[in-house]
Amino acid sequence: PVDFEALRVNGFEVEKFFTDQGWSKFFVILNGPVYPILVKDFWPRCEVFDKIEAEKEFALKVAEDPENNKGKTRE
Repeated sequence: PVDFEALRVNGFEVEKFFTDQGWSKFFVILNGPVYPILVKDFWPRCEVFDKIEAEKEFALKVAEDPENNKGKTRE
């Protein structure tokens, strides 16, 4: 959750910047319910790759079948 009041008390009055840009609803969502059991179950199953690893994996997949993958990109 984002505590704009705590930020304001500490000299950071930033809430107006987000409100002016229409981000208020986004922060309401962020401050909504959290499902800790779901989060704890989800994250251990995630695999995070940096750009270099993703490019290596892409090159290997293209190399598996170059004829069918010719001209394909990740974008």
